[in-house]
Amino acid sequence: MLKNGTAGVYVGSMGDVQSLYTDAANINPNVELDVHNQVAGPDGQFTVWSLPGYGNAILFPKSSVKSEEELKKILAFYDYLMTPEGANLIYWGIEGEHYTIKDGMAQIKDQQLFDREVLPIQTLEIAEEETNGRLKGYFTYEAQAKAEELFTDNEQYLIEDPTIGLDSPTFIEKSVSLQKIIDDATYKYIIGDIDKKGFQAAVEEWKKQGGDQIIEEFSSSYQKKK
Repeated sequence: MLKNGTAGVYVGSMGDVQSLYTDAANINPNVELDVHNQVAGPDGQFTVWSLPGYGNAILFPKSSVKSEEELKKILAFYDYLMTPEGANLIYWGIEGEHYTIKDGMAQIKDQQLFDREVLPIQTLEIAEEETNGRLKGYFTYEAQAKAEELFTDNEQYLIEDPTIGLDSPTFIEKSVSLQKIIDDATYKYIIGDIDKKGFQAAVEEWKKQGGDQIIEEFSSSYQKKK
């Protein structure tokens, strides 16, 4: 809807702006996009949630990996992804085909080709440029360059998740369905379908359907770890 001009706001990752612009410009060459994330809360302060320091858990079941030798080959592949060469391959693609080197940084050659062949496998990246040594991106599109700057700027305002490392069986069981309650209420509040009372009612429903139990279990887990 943003690409064809039906919607005026996209709520998502700022890093998506390049792909959104590439597709939108094919429909309307005069389209202009910008990124913004420093939205202050009710207290006038801007904050942003912190990533936990890891991505997905990767498991190697014995039903699929039959021998120690095979497991070592798989682990060697993941070790390779932690090298600059492997990280650049999984994140930027093939040099000369998907990107070129510009001022020591990776510049995408063809955004549509990159989106089709490289972007889907970026989720396989292990760690990030600070630890795996991959190239930083070189962006000529002003909004994309601004997004990269704001990503770095976010580090000044991070709020860490205090539940990382704590246990809650109810969270494991119900987190997806409970999160949908909050997500739906958030979008409805943004577009004006509900007011603050409606949003708070969603929070109370979240608590009723398992949120209170999650809070209790996380609190208990925290006390045990102290």
